Amino acid sequence: MNSREVALCGGLIALSWTVHGLMGFTEPIAGDIQFGIAISVYCLMPLLLRISLVEANVVGVATGLALTAATASPFPLANVPAHWAGLVSCKLAADRWRGDDGSLRPAAASAAVAVATAVSFSAFVLASYFGILSFPDLARGGGAVEAIVDGRLTFGSFVAASLLKAGVPTLASNAILAPIFYSLARSLLSRRKGGGKGPMSRGG
Repeated sequence: MNSREVALCGGLIALSWTVHGLMGFTEPIAGDIQFGIAISVYCLMPLLLRISLVEANVVGVATGLALTAATASPFPLANVPAHWAGLVSCKLAADRWRGDDGSLRPAAASAAVAVATAVSFSAFVLASYFGILSFPDLARGGGAVEAIVDGRLTFGSFVAASLLKAGVPTLASNAILAPIFYSLARSLLSRRKGGGKGPMSRGG
């Protein structure tokens, strides 16, 4: 990535951090797991930029660390594997569905972010449940933490409740928001570049 693309990634990570922090109000509603609307924001990185797999791994970890600092969820460190997996899976899906000019149709952008949301949510639930069991001192408050540690909340029940209260609403929201954000971002970047089209860089 060149310096301009690094700056764009930094700006999107900062924006994701802000959005994730604002979504903290959904944590009591969703049963100790907040909505992951920030996924539709940071996925703009692999949607707009043809970053390499190595670059996707780096920015994925950076995004996970940033969102760890903004989360209201009971096991903050679960954000690192969750959002790393989300960004990398979005990169792989987006590269598969790009057109000949490197751009994505709105439906493809929506599908790529839906894939990223499903992958990220799955990783988050796994990391949260087993992280709380293995490292309870790193968890923070909440009825779910006590129930998991005491054995009253099974993994299956935790997954089902998380899917119903947070996973499905987040996936639906991100699938709708993704093509809107992508189209707006491409339009803005095209104007700033003097009408250029397509992803800003080439990568494997």
